[in-house]
Amino acid sequence: MPAPELKRVLRLPAVSFIVIGFTIGGGVFVFTGIVYKIVGQALPIAYALAAIPVFLSMLPVAMMGSAIPTTGANYKYPSRMVSPGLAFVGIWVYALASFIGQIPLYALGCARYAQVLLPDISAPVVAIAIVTFIFVINILGVKPAAQIQGIFVITLISALIYYSVSGLQVIDPQNFSNMFARGLPNIFLGTALLTFTYGGANGIIELGGEIINPGKVIPTAFFIAFPIVLIVYVAVAFATVGAVPAQLLLESQEPLIKVSQLTLRKAGLIFFIAGGAILALTTTLNALFIVGSKSLLMIVDDNLLPHWLGKINQRFSTPHIFLAIIWIFSLAGIISGFSLETLAAFAALGSLIIFIPIQIASIRLPVLYPEKYRKSGFKLKGFWLWFCPMVGILMVLFFSIIILYDLNSPVKVGSFIAFVISGVAYYLIRKKYLRSQGIRLEDLRKNERNWEA
Repeated sequence: MPAPELKRVLRLPAVSFIVIGFTIGGGVFVFTGIVYKIVGQALPIAYALAAIPVFLSMLPVAMMGSAIPTTGANYKYPSRMVSPGLAFVGIWVYALASFIGQIPLYALGCARYAQVLLPDISAPVVAIAIVTFIFVINILGVKPAAQIQGIFVITLISALIYYSVSGLQVIDPQNFSNMFARGLPNIFLGTALLTFTYGGANGIIELGGEIINPGKVIPTAFFIAFPIVLIVYVAVAFATVGAVPAQLLLESQEPLIKVSQLTLRKAGLIFFIAGGAILALTTTLNALFIVGSKSLLMIVDDNLLPHWLGKINQRFSTPHIFLAIIWIFSLAGIISGFSLETLAAFAALGSLIIFIPIQIASIRLPVLYPEKYRKSGFKLKGFWLWFCPMVGILMVLFFSIIILYDLNSPVKVGSFIAFVISGVAYYLIRKKYLRSQGIRLEDLRKNERNWEA
């Protein structure tokens, strides 16, 4: 079966907006309060430090996207360069964790922020409406979805800048007097947690088949988006810590809401909640739908999933069946009754599990595809070719241990392990079936066809 044909319609501005929107999501609104209680006034330092390992580990991702731009890269790179089985199981777990965990988490989080303005609304009903709206937009095609993403991201950044400027205008230097009172171990822990807030940038490589001039656009968009996200995060952290005494922040469930209530007028508060928190979560939801089906399409192309699942809508050139599956699983997650903490843990673990194979693949790129590596518009050389992927691998292992330890529940840990086991079992059964049909999955590692899809 030939790879599904997707149209190249995305230029640098649209791709940059997608990356920014995918990165600035629920993390800055959810993790700011959690990490503040760990690091205190050192919150801006933790945000700045967290960017370093993530930035280094994203450089191999940018290199891969520049050398071999392709749709569904989070699956395709490791399946061709590392192991088809490892790549499939990684995407399987990521898909389940994203559709059942991450999308419901952000949809419910969006609804809860909306309750600040409309206390009587039902969070599950609003979450279902939001997910359904995003689903319909993406059915109409990636181009209108990306255009809406641009509008959302501009509004989101404006709201966060407005919040930051308002907080910095009333900043009290005394609030930074005990920046290291919690100790270096807490700062390291907070920094580790905040790495998750930068992790969405790797979604860019999923869109290689729909980007015009992807070899140049992918690394350029990454280098545009990452500094913008870093500046916004640090500015928000400075405004949060500096504008309000520490005790008030410690007593509040959401420091950003507390600061905005004390520093913004009513109209400004509405703009920040609606244009900041709600849109931050909505842009991430939109980006998840945009990239969520890409690796699944490549898995269909490799015969690991039935071909009918990968059908492309002739009118809109969108994978309508996969988008519908994402929508249905997301609704199930919303009405499941799982706590936000459980949804967040599953989402984080799912996002992390696909990251290590990509790092390994980047090390093997110059050996397996030396000509593509040589012609790449952006590449790592020498020491950096090994150092950056190792930083990414160690970061993922460390963060995964923290999350699993924090779950502190055999049932929850067992549920995630069940995700992994189900993926392994399906792969082995499907592999045996395909071999009976004369298809050897091991041959994928020798097959370079359709890299540009």
